[in-house]
Amino acid sequence: MTKPEFDQYAEGYDRVLGESIPEGLNEDSYFAEYKVALMAARLGEKRPARILDFGCGAGRSLPYLEKHFPEAELWGYDVSPASLKVASGRVPRAKLFSDWSAITGIHFDAIIAANVFHHIPPEQRQSALAQCHDALAVGGQMFLFEHNPYNPATRWIFERCPFDADAEMLNLKTALALTAQAGFSTEQHGYTLFFPRPLAFLRGLEPWLIRLPLGAQYYVQMA
Repeated sequence: MTKPEFDQYAEGYDRVLGESIPEGLNEDSYFAEYKVALMAARLGEKRPARILDFGCGAGRSLPYLEKHFPEAELWGYDVSPASLKVASGRVPRAKLFSDWSAITGIHFDAIIAANVFHHIPPEQRQSALAQCHDALAVGGQMFLFEHNPYNPATRWIFERCPFDADAEMLNLKTALALTAQAGFSTEQHGYTLFFPRPLAFLRGLEPWLIRLPLGAQYYVQMA
């Protein structure tokens, strides 16, 4: 994450994203919340006192982090100052920063990176994950969510989204290798988002399909 390239999209991020997704597949709030809801379900009885949204951008995940973890201290990191300005309006109590050195000595009980790493140049991904590893508290958990490049609908949308023009998707195998190289141990991983809105009644089956590489996205839970 070497430059604030998302400054130009900060104000209109939600609109541009919505325009990139076909109407029948567009569920803005569902897509934004499902990652946080999955994280909360996986953490179970663990209630993190301090959470970092790594690459928080315009703060789409922050309201849902506040909803599912109302007692947690919320932090957000992003290299785009303009995006952080928008994020601050979503959850004013969140502590937002664009200079990683600002958290020297601070550790987090949970870290979430929601569709961030495909925007990081491949040669910088391991070091970014290593930063997260170093910032994780003892017993903490990190959750990485990414697009599944083998899902046709995901790739179709990805190739038409303006702010993904210079991005490069990474598959689950690559993500697992990177997390291991950064010092993490994997707790669980799997695919998600199998059923679009017309088939929403089938979403209760998704926990049984996590090994099927057809979901629109995947996640890696690590410690």
